[in-house]
Amino acid sequence: MRHQENTRAGRTPAPAPLATLAALATLALALAGCASKGPQGYGAPSAQQETAAQAQQQLQNAQQATQVDNAQTYLDLITQMQQAGQWYASLAHTEAFEQQYGVNPESRLMRADALRNTGQVEQARQAYLALLQGATTARARRGLGLLYASQGQYGQAVEQLDKARQLNPIDANVLSDLAYAHMLDGRLAAAQMPIMQASQLAPANARVQLNMALFWLASGNQAQASQLLRQLAQPQAKGALPMIDQTSLQTLQAQLTSVRDAVRLRGDSLPAEVGAGAAVSSAPVLPSVPPSVLPPALPPVPTLGTRPEARATEALPETLPAGITRRILLSEPPGAAGAAPASPL
Repeated sequence: MRHQENTRAGRTPAPAPLATLAALATLALALAGCASKGPQGYGAPSAQQETAAQAQQQLQNAQQATQVDNAQTYLDLITQMQQAGQWYASLAHTEAFEQQYGVNPESRLMRADALRNTGQVEQARQAYLALLQGATTARARRGLGLLYASQGQYGQAVEQLDKARQLNPIDANVLSDLAYAHMLDGRLAAAQMPIMQASQLAPANARVQLNMALFWLASGNQAQASQLLRQLAQPQAKGALPMIDQTSLQTLQAQLTSVRDAVRLRGDSLPAEVGAGAAVSSAPVLPSVPPSVLPPALPPVPTLGTRPEARATEALPETLPAGITRRILLSEPPGAAGAAPASPL
């Protein structure tokens, strides 16, 4: 009655209490939500709660993106050491990393590689065998292959490297390693497919391309080898360094001697199209690297360990130092244990 009297009298009604307005607003929002969305289920968060949760997650993601991952930074540092051939230092740092951050698959692989390259053969073998499961399998297989090859066990090396290839068929380093292991086992025909694949997959990889040149030389195709070596001796871009140098060619010469001896012992032969332009007999005579094959910007390959005035006439030793035999797989970083000479191969 009072409300009607006030209205009839022309007076404005008194404002409703704030608590009542808030309750009405909440009810309106709830009704709007029910009208615009289907049932969300018992205990489901409201739209406001979902929005708040998303905002909180975005904030956390942004904070994580700006934080330095100290563990990954440390692993990257160890990787750089190994790429520079600092295997003893990297072995010490893998131990320090695992003490600080715990053991993970990446650190275990790095540790196995360091053990292999510091001559700790059995420890490295056990470390790789423990990694033959899950995401580390392919790299562990490759490590085992490199380990067996360093001991001259080329049959076992080929077996492990081929298993690594099956797990990652487009890894140019694995393909190159497999081809070179075949070559050192005297099997040029078996080396053909993986080295061709590696060369086309990684045209800018100097080690892979030098393995390709080695294959051409070993198969008697000096024209292909000469063309490739001349390309590698030229800078690929303005201001860039050539992909190979004189030391690379020295090591290539020594490795060709090893492959030549292995092929002679094996008596392997190549398909006719591979050795096109070269005389290939049942007992092929494999050439050394003649001066005509070398890039013109580089002097002829000198002989290892001789006086400068005698290098033009002396031949490379038939029996290579042990370091040359171990330094075989060209995708390995320089400075491996026993490497002589160290080279960018």
